[in-house]
Amino acid sequence: MTVLYLVRHGRTRLNAAGFLRGRLDEPLDAVGQREAHALADAFAAVAADGVVSSPLQRARDTAAAIAAALGVDVRLEAGLGEYHLGEWEGRPYPELAADGFFERVMRDPDFAPPGAESPRQVAERVAGALTRLAAAHPGERVVVVSHGAALNLAVGHLVDGSLTAWNRLMRNCAVSEIELAPAPRVIAFNLCAHLDGAGAAHMLETDSTA
Repeated sequence: MTVLYLVRHGRTRLNAAGFLRGRLDEPLDAVGQREAHALADAFAAVAADGVVSSPLQRARDTAAAIAAALGVDVRLEAGLGEYHLGEWEGRPYPELAADGFFERVMRDPDFAPPGAESPRQVAERVAGALTRLAAAHPGERVVVVSHGAALNLAVGHLVDGSLTAWNRLMRNCAVSEIELAPAPRVIAFNLCAHLDGAGAAHMLETDSTA
């Protein structure tokens, strides 16, 4: 079976400050760089066959560290980009909550701020990219570096057929493992022992679903 290792990028400055970034592009901060290198060390012990990344810099930086450890190149996939929030990008979470953003997207999968994507559009775009990747790499293990909101919506769409059922958050540089055939299923979610000093050998042994 084809296995996809879904990776959320490492931390950025706006991550740490509590802002919703969307397509705003920025590099990893110092913590994010350390997270990416810890993840790369963990993947060096895993027989992954390739690395595919969102074009955004925070994802590319994370993917580059993993690819160097595996001795492979990074391939970019536009369909893995983050939820595009249009005019609402770069706003702090409390401000968005006060304006009802989170409540509206939970209630209406077709709601979109001016110039933005809807949750349904994001889910279909990212799920389509994951499906194409799985089909192009039969029997392989592929690392896919993307973004928290994009991955959550896609996994919910693929596994549960719902954009609101899958609402667990993925930690920066955490790993989730999925298969899409014969039916989509999550093997493990939000693996992060490698970020807590447990070492590479334990990366795929601890499933934190809280």
